Amino acid sequence: MSERRKLYTVRPSYLYQSKHFNDIFLNLGYKYTGNVLKNGTSPELWANPLQIPSLTVIEGLLNFLIENAKYVKKWASIAHDVNTTNIT
Repeated sequence: MSERRKLYTVRPSYLYQSKHFNDIFLNLGYKYTGNVLKNGTSPELWANPLQIPSLTVIEGLLNFLIENAKYVKKWASIAHDVNTTNIT
């Protein structure tokens, strides 16, 4: 199966496309994945190579928490469409 035919299977519905045809999402926020803990703590903490694996696990948990908070925000919002993916 060609790549072009595979893209058709994951295409959004026509209703979604018609509602969001003119949406332009700019300034969606800070790219936090992998940077929350690193930018919020001292570089001296990251200088020890023995602590880096535990810090990256904590970083992953923080990213997971932020992503799930977005899902809750989307679920509780009455101003956004159910299919909206660009919510910060």
